[in-house]
Amino acid sequence: MTYKNAFERNNAISVFLMGALPAVAGSAISVMLVSFMVWAVISLAFRRFEFHLTPGDRLVAWTFTAFVGLVLATALFGENLEQIPWHTLWLLPFLSVWVVIPRLRATPDLDYLHIFAVGAAVGAVGALIIGLVQVVGFDQRAEGGAGNAAVFGIISLCLAAIASLNLDDPRRNYRMLAVAGIVAGLLAVVLSLTRGVAIVAIGVLIVIVIYAPRQRLTNATRVAWLGLAVAVAAALYGAADLIADRLLLTVEELNSVVSGENSANIGERLRLWIAGWSAIGESPLWGHGIQNRMAKVSELLLRDGLPVQHYSHAHNAFITFAIDGGIVVLGAVIAVLIVPVFVAWRAPRDIRHRKRFFLALQVSLIFGLCGLTQIMFKHDIMDAFYIFSAILMAASITDMRARRR
Repeated sequence: MTYKNAFERNNAISVFLMGALPAVAGSAISVMLVSFMVWAVISLAFRRFEFHLTPGDRLVAWTFTAFVGLVLATALFGENLEQIPWHTLWLLPFLSVWVVIPRLRATPDLDYLHIFAVGAAVGAVGALIIGLVQVVGFDQRAEGGAGNAAVFGIISLCLAAIASLNLDDPRRNYRMLAVAGIVAGLLAVVLSLTRGVAIVAIGVLIVIVIYAPRQRLTNATRVAWLGLAVAVAAALYGAADLIADRLLLTVEELNSVVSGENSANIGERLRLWIAGWSAIGESPLWGHGIQNRMAKVSELLLRDGLPVQHYSHAHNAFITFAIDGGIVVLGAVIAVLIVPVFVAWRAPRDIRHRKRFFLALQVSLIFGLCGLTQIMFKHDIMDAFYIFSAILMAASITDMRARRR
């Protein structure tokens, strides 16, 4: 691909890398997003591009800003105010939407959705390779470059979903890369052995099937499909022992929970949820402040006499944020999940409308559903990936008013 100038080339590379790196290089994408934000502020100061946001852009930006503001405001109602800066610094990237969207809008001729999907497919394949090395070579759950198996699984599932956006590409090589990305991403989820994410992956696969254009998928050669089938079989064979152990552990834990006993994973989650609900009940409107989140939960966990583990969240994002800021912050985090889908749906019905909508829908669904049992926000990789996906969705919408000028 040829670019008009260095600015356009840099935007294209940035979008590609944000799709390719999250599962294999982890926190690199959070560093990149902060760098984009800082450089965009400097560029705007020197008027290298125009500060321009559409009504849809502003809706996303104000929703994210309201989330940041409400987390900070509710924290002021809690104790340990001196801890607020340390516990809220992670919110800063959510404000990047104000300056990174205009940066991407400065190169409107780039097909961001296509570039992001290519990057995601490459990233999913890379995630599978690293995951296989970790599983087969080191006999451990795959965590890629994320440093956490659950985060690796969630991000890999997102990459599979985003890679599927190129299933309708008229060029056969990009369609096949999309298929490879889907298969690799879903296999990486399996290798992560994260049960909650694996369940969500079933629904994501259904959405991918709904999105996929049948007439182009059938054009794939038998040799290519056979190669993918071999790769799937090899990956599952290499991880067979770990998968079998995980299934056996799940059955044992379920039996323990049904018998009224505690267990290291499922039982601990139930303890956290029960304690979390109790904490919410004590302050349902504005919570206890994000700085007091787990201290409050740990206090309530002591009541059952079992050992208290050190967790950073309640293993349910909605309970977690309700502990932080009550109904106020819970509503804000739900709005953050919904607004990209709403903006994508309300966008002009151009040739990329369907692709844009499925991008927003898939990422929001994955984060929301996985958040029922895993972490969602307040993790640098998860935050950066979601924020940039929303930025990209917004920037990909053609500004009709600018075109009429």
